[in-house]
Parts: sequence; C-alpha cells; structure tokens
Amino acid sequence: MISLVPLGGTAYAAGCKGTACENKGPVAMVCDKDARTVASGEVYSSQGGRTDYELRWSNTCWAGWARTGSGSVYASTISIEKWNPDRTVLVSRRTVTVKNGQHDWTNMVGGKGYMVRACAKEANTGRSTCTGFLGTDS
Repeated sequence: MISLVPLGGTAYAAGCKGTACENKGPVAMVCDKDARTVASGEVYSSQGGRTDYELRWSNTCWAGWARTGSGSVYASTISIEKWNPDRTVLVSRRTVTVKNGQHDWTNMVGGKGYMVRACAKEANTGRSTCTGFLGTDS
C-alpha cells in the first residue's frame, strides 16, 4: 500500500469559507495554516494565576476562533462571539471549557460583515474579560 505524504511547501486547500465555517474546527478545516493572532487578553484567578486567550483569524477561511495562550494556568471557559455590525445582537457564540494548563480552542465563526471578539471566564471566580471587537470586513 502506498501512502501519500505532502511535501514541504505544498499548498493546502481550506475546507470552508465564511459562514460555511460556522461551528467547524479550525484544524480540521485547515484554517489554522494561515491564521494569526489579531487580539489577546487575560483573566486572573483568585489564586493569582491567569488564563491567556487569543482571537485567531484566517483570511483564507474568512473565519475566526478563540484559543488559550501559553500562559494559561487555571481552568476557564473561552469563547468567540459573532455580533451584528452595530453590536446590538449576538449572532453566535462558540465556547470550550479548558482544564488547568490545557491548551485548546473553540470552533469557528465566519462570514463578512460581522463583529467578532474572544472572551474568557475564570472558573473559580467567575471573572471574565473580552478582547476588543474586530470587524470581519477589515
């Protein structure tokens, strides 16, 4: 049996684009290949530790997601929110609960003409913070 292995520099086709990425995994859809961190934040626990989180964005997929950063120590829930352009209606939210020190990410939200942001809520205290909004047309 012959198995094919992609060679270095091989282009990968994204598995979705825009609203077709809604609630799909960024790694499974290959949207992580060109992703960049466009905003980040942190939320502190009562014990002094913190959870770092990031808003990730893929221009190829025109979709975003939230993930924990390398400085995460405590359990928390991270989420990505997609709002209408004037930020008065929450269109969708994807969340994931992470354990102490775990690195994880949410499923994606996608599409042009929306505002997105990442948020984190610390499990023990309930403290929460969010990044600023990113317009998905920029």
